[in-house]
Amino acid sequence: MKTTKEGNVKLENGEIRIGNFFIRDEGENEHIKVTDLNSCFSLRVLKRMPLGIWLENVMDIARTDEKGRDTLKTWISVMWSLFAVVPDDEFVTTMVHAADDALHRHPEWYGYKASDDEKENEDAANEVREMKQFEDEVRAMEEKEHEERGENKED
Repeated sequence: MKTTKEGNVKLENGEIRIGNFFIRDEGENEHIKVTDLNSCFSLRVLKRMPLGIWLENVMDIARTDEKGRDTLKTWISVMWSLFAVVPDDEFVTTMVHAADDALHRHPEWYGYKASDDEKENEDAANEVREMKQFEDEVRAMEEKEHEERGENKED
């Protein structure tokens, strides 16, 4: 970001302005930099990291689509909110849990693949759940038949 003599903001090549924030692609295989108008807040993300890859893609969308700009605005607002807080122990613990949850929701975004053991365990757990659900359905059908015949369970 540059400013003119009159104090107007002039965007550099590849830079996007979202409110009072500027997002700049710093070149091939480098970083993406986010900074605010007063340079109080600055964040650099390596483009090879999952967040950098995501930012690069959203920046491309934001150049032509309002939805992309909204996505960047939301992300910047969250980052600003997180970095403006003086963290206490509870805040840090909550953030670590939230980050861990995000990693487990989308491990493929971070280059992780479920191991065969994890896959087998997940398949076995699903099979047990399906059997339990089937048993519950059969039990419910039996109870309904008994009720229709006017029979008690004790009979």
